[in-house]
Amino acid sequence: MKNLSKFKTTLSITVPFLVLFIIGTVSSCMKVLNLQIPDGVYVVGDWNEWVPAENDKMTFSTSEDAYVFELPVASITFNPSRSGNDFSIGYYKVIYKQGGVTKVSSAIPVWKENLGSDTKLTIYATPTIMKNGLAVGVGDSEKMKTAQKSWSIGSEINDWNLVQGVMTWDATNKVFVYEKTNFTGQKKEYKYKLSRTDNDWKPWEMNFDGKKYDAGPEQDASFSLREAGTYDLKFTYNPKFSILTVTYTKK
Repeated sequence: MKNLSKFKTTLSITVPFLVLFIIGTVSSCMKVLNLQIPDGVYVVGDWNEWVPAENDKMTFSTSEDAYVFELPVASITFNPSRSGNDFSIGYYKVIYKQGGVTKVSSAIPVWKENLGSDTKLTIYATPTIMKNGLAVGVGDSEKMKTAQKSWSIGSEINDWNLVQGVMTWDATNKVFVYEKTNFTGQKKEYKYKLSRTDNDWKPWEMNFDGKKYDAGPEQDASFSLREAGTYDLKFTYNPKFSILTVTYTKK
């Protein structure tokens, strides 16, 4: 089995104070904040006006092998999705600061209806793989739930049909998986994207290209095959840290 190459470029800000470019909800304006905060990992959102405080600091969990934060669902401001009033979307970001290195995630959407009766949202972060301005390294408990819709892969390999790309939960590895066997690869690069099942691709904010959520029509992930042939493909989505990968085996 061959692992596809992954892009792991991390942009770090090395200044004596923290300069944050924070985007709130969809309708809010961009804010530029000059903050001096102690080293640590923080969660920000509308509840703290995107300004981290001590009580927004995440704590490291040895059992989860990640930084964890329990956010009351009532603290999240939800607004109608751009894809329709049937979906309510809220946002948060994770900030990592250690010495002169700072990483700020992209805005992570939370789908209210998919939370069901949950009163808390568990947020996870692993700074070692966080990438500045991206979702990678950050995830939450809402992404693990499939009460409303399952996760699916839409791609050139299945004619972008999400119903044909439904992922299943691997409880051992705690990831969602979609496998395509005996795929005839005839070109070098194939595009794909993660979304919630059903071919309406809604809510749009959940669409993920492996870098950011709310990925638009021209924002797709891709994988490359070294040569034409028959392949078994395996797509894996880790909702805890927003990691989307593809591996393949040539037959």
